[in-house]
Amino acid sequence: MLLGYVIYEGIEGEERDMFGSGVRHQEFAKLLWEARLKRNPIKPLTALWPDMTVDDAYAIQNWLIQFYLANGDRPVGFKLGFTSLEMRRAMGIHDSNYGILLASMIQLSPAKANDNLIHPRVEPEIAMRIGYRLSGTDITLARVRDAITHVAPALEIVDSRFEHFRFTFLDNTADNSSAAGVVLGEWRDISHVDPDRLWVKMSDGVQEVEGFSTAVMGSPLAAVSWLVAERTRRGHPLPGGSVILTGGMTAPFVLSPGTRIEGDFGPLGQVVLQV
Repeated sequence: MLLGYVIYEGIEGEERDMFGSGVRHQEFAKLLWEARLKRNPIKPLTALWPDMTVDDAYAIQNWLIQFYLANGDRPVGFKLGFTSLEMRRAMGIHDSNYGILLASMIQLSPAKANDNLIHPRVEPEIAMRIGYRLSGTDITLARVRDAITHVAPALEIVDSRFEHFRFTFLDNTADNSSAAGVVLGEWRDISHVDPDRLWVKMSDGVQEVEGFSTAVMGSPLAAVSWLVAERTRRGHPLPGGSVILTGGMTAPFVLSPGTRIEGDFGPLGQVVLQV
């Protein structure tokens, strides 16, 4: 199983004075963490902090990850959100974001969904693994492809900690881009895969949707390039060994008890999730 160990850079330059925004970042991260543990969704953070910025949202996300680390978890990569028009339309979001993928979130297909989620949904994605560190704000797709060692089919489980699964872009970013889990299929060497010619049919036995890898920013490679640029702008590279979920290829399915989700990725293989 190829996962790779990623060193999480953590929080740098965070204000921690009693009345500074750093304290608010910590407090909001604690609200999200407790909502997850208690399965008790909360109101959007932006309702409490209307002037929240993108930097604030990622600072809250950073503090939220500290709770995972304090509980023995470890980061293994990143998950991208809203990289396809289908996902942005489904959730009324107009920008892409990223969250941290943790070891506890990863399962291998076939898998059973955890029963400690609030209102989970699932979306099919292309997972990639990079072999070495990447940084830069204008990295080419050729360089991205050269860095990628393996590709895998994936079903990502997302689970917002906000009431009624409703949130703004900033709320979702603070909430680690709704990260909850991922079921991975078999990893395949990138030399045998054309990332721009991948497709999926996802079915729950009642409905079926079809998606293509080009729905993700025109190419999953472009999604990775975007992530590298975003991380670089925030002062951090993309660590070698990172597993990257490049974003939903279709609108999500709601996960209901007793449901069996099948993602048929054709030559890339099948991924199965039982609820």
